[in-house]
Parts: sequence; structure tokens; C-alpha cells
Amino acid sequence: MRRFFLLAAVALIGAVTSDPAVAGNAASDAGTVLSQALQAYRSGDCAKATSLVAPVIAAPRSATGKQLSFAFDLAIECALQAKDFAKVGDYAKRAIALDDGSDFAWTMAMAADFETQRYTAGLDTIDRMLANGRGGALNSISPIYLLQVRTRLSRAGDNADETRLLAILSNPAYDPKDAAVKIDSTRDLMRAFYARKLVAAGKDEDARGQIADLVGYSALTEVAFDSRLRALYGKPVDFREVVEADLARHRAMLDRYPHALAVTNAIALDLHRLGRDDEEIALLKATLPRLTASGEFDDLEDHLPWFWNAFAYAYVATGKYNEMVDAFTKGSELKEGDSPNVSQVINLASQQVVFGRPKDALVTLGRMGESPAASPYGLMQIRSVRGCAYAALGELDKARADLAYAIAHEKDDPATVTALDLCVGDEEGAAASYIRRLASVDDRRTAMLDLADYDAPDPRAPKSIVAPRFDRVRKRADVVAAIRAAGGPVRIHLQTEPF
Repeated sequence: MRRFFLLAAVALIGAVTSDPAVAGNAASDAGTVLSQALQAYRSGDCAKATSLVAPVIAAPRSATGKQLSFAFDLAIECALQAKDFAKVGDYAKRAIALDDGSDFAWTMAMAADFETQRYTAGLDTIDRMLANGRGGALNSISPIYLLQVRTRLSRAGDNADETRLLAILSNPAYDPKDAAVKIDSTRDLMRAFYARKLVAAGKDEDARGQIADLVGYSALTEVAFDSRLRALYGKPVDFREVVEADLARHRAMLDRYPHALAVTNAIALDLHRLGRDDEEIALLKATLPRLTASGEFDDLEDHLPWFWNAFAYAYVATGKYNEMVDAFTKGSELKEGDSPNVSQVINLASQQVVFGRPKDALVTLGRMGESPAASPYGLMQIRSVRGCAYAALGELDKARADLAYAIAHEKDDPATVTALDLCVGDEEGAAASYIRRLASVDDRRTAMLDLADYDAPDPRAPKSIVAPRFDRVRKRADVVAAIRAAGGPVRIHLQTEPF
């Protein structure tokens, strides 16, 4: 969800219109009250701000339509800061009944339903947005947020609402303002997900239309590892060709989006996949002076952490431990949205294990405290890294405790179970985990990417101690049979990150 920024609010709330529904100086009085509320909000006193706007909301004829809309928006923002989604929803749904209700109110009405797991109601609100000519409100919604909602629906097994959401995201009417969506081909990924739903519903031709012109590595891996979509696509997916095309497309975007760090990050990822990590490091180093120059990038808040993430993985691939630690540390010091950046901490600890520094990995994870503010997937990643660190230190009881947690929460990230099985030396368990994932439509893609045959890594890259176990597991007869049943084996002429 995007935060509400009170731009030009003083001019808005101080305006006194000739609206005959507002008697005498009532609008002027409302403007004064709302100016005070805005000052309280800016001072960090949301309780005072909410109490000041309450009389305006309670007496709607005391203000102009725009002033009343602003009062609702300020109340919504303060409820959002308090994570009181019941109040967010109440204020927002009253606000969107107004002719002057803001796009912010519309998006918050939807988000309040999603955050309280009333997904059908949230999707109904999106339909109302479009019916009321509020396409701008839909396009202002963070695609990352909607992707997270889609993941929740998938994990909950809510096929009907997931399909509805994917239909919305695949519709040309959804044209997000966020340039990163175009850079990362996010809509194409959603179209691939939607095509899978269409095939399951027996709508093969509609699915074929969704995937015919897909671009982007993420979207095309979804096609490549779904036998039904692959048949409709009609030709094999050449992964190196896809990434070479991504690189050319992203380089062409440098002129179109000169102030988007997301483009540089995308180019860096393409170069990493192509095994051109020295070139990637040179690109990122050349970008460093622009990070602190005024006006160079307008998306630093969202994409600077991933710039450092790209730097760090390039250093992993070229065997530079200290540089890798420094890059991940810089990324971890930045917030991830409104929350501490746990992703970079987990990634650093993970690669410390790969470099044979399990004690350092445990110290890194310890920085997040006993109760990390992470998603269910993030919590699984923490267990994965920690369990592997314990196993590398010979503390198998602790490692198996993390494995037991992962098994109990397998739906949050099935790959964590596989990784921990390998780390504790349970090759039977790892094989069984891979076979389960290969048999699942939702989990097959990640399993096939794990098990694919890649180009040889850079000889400078660290050698994981679990790599021999992984190699034995992937060559087992039962795993090979499962790979064949899923449409493999797969040869990918790209690099993969160290296991």
C-alpha cells in the first residue's frame, strides 16, 4: 500500500467555495479546523488530528466536498498508521460515497478488506473503482502489494478470488504508474499465472492469447515449467535467449526511465544470470556517484536495497567475501517499505553459510532479535539459513528443530524443507521433498529451476559443503523419474547462485 502524502493540503482545506450547501462561514471554519488537524498530523500527533477532524466528518454540511474528503483522508491515514483496519475501512467506505472522495480513499477501502481477509469484498471495490471511472485509483495501487495479496489467496486455496484478481491484473485497464512494473514485466508474470487458471477452467484459447507475446524471464519460466502452458506456447523456451532479450530491452529503457534505479537493477540481474558478474560490478560501481546526487533517481526508497543486493550477489559469484558483507550490510540498513529490511539480513547470513562462515551467519541472524518482523515466507527463510548454519557447526539437534518447524509450515515455502533436509544430511527427505514439489503445479517451477543443469559457475565462487549431497539427490532414480514426469530434465545456459 502506498502511504498518503498530504501535498498542497493547506491550499485544499483553506479554500472557501461558493457551494450553496455550505452556509455562511462554515467552510472557512472547517478550513481552520482542518489546518490545525494537518499541523497535528505533521507533528506526529495523530490522536489530536483525528479528534479535530471528527466534528467535520460528523457534520458533513459544515464543509465543502473537498474539505470533507480531506477530513476523511486524514482520518484514514491516522487509522492506517495505527494498523486499525476496521477504522480504515469504515472511514474509507464513507468517503467513497462522496462525489469528491479521493483515489486514496478508494484504494484504502480495498486494502482494508484485503487486510481483514475479506478478499471478495476487496475485489468488489476494485470493480466499483472501474465502474465509477476510477482507473487512476487502481493504477496507483502498488503492484507489489497486489502480488502479495495474490500469494495470500493462493496459499489459502481461494481459487475463485485469486482468479478474479489475476483477471484484473492481466487486463490492459490495469496500467500501473510504477515504472518498475514495465521494467520487470510484472504484468506478463500475472498473465502467465492467469493463463494457468484459464487452462484449468478449460479455456485453452483464452490462455493461448495471454501467453503468446509474453516477455521476461519470470513469466517465461512459468510457461516453461507448466506442461499445459508449454504445449499452448508451441515452442521450447530458450532461457539464455530470453535473458539476452531482457538485457537488450532493459538497456533500451535507460533513456526512457533515466531516473529509475530499477532499470540499473534489472540490467545487473540480467548480467548476473548471463555469468557476466565483472561487467555487473563495473556497472554498479559506475552508478554509485549518482546515488547521492540530487535528482538522479526518484525510486531510491523502493530500489536502493535491491541495488546493494545485486552488488552483493555479484561479489558472491566472484568470491569476494568482505565486499559481499559490506554490500549486504548497506542494504540491510535501509528500510523495506515501512519495516526493517529483513531480506538483506537473511541473504547475508545465507551467503555467509555458503562461504563456510556459519558462526558469522548466526551472529547476523541474531541482529533481528527473537521475534523478527518477517512474513511467513521470511520466517521460513530464517529457519532455513539458521538450520543450515547449525548443521555446518555440527549442532544437529538445533538444525533438526528448525527442520521440524519447516515441515509443519511447509506450505509457506516448500523449498525450505528441501534445503534443510540437505543441510542435516537427510538425502531421503530431500528426495521426497523434491518429488512433492515436482508433482505440484504451484511448486514445480522452483523445483525445476533448482534441479536444472546450468553452466559451470565462476571458478572464484565459493563451493558449498552441501553441493555433493544435492548432486547425489538430483541423480537418484526416483527424483530423475519425477523430473521426467514434470517435463524435464532441463538445460539452462545461464548461471545459478551458489547452492
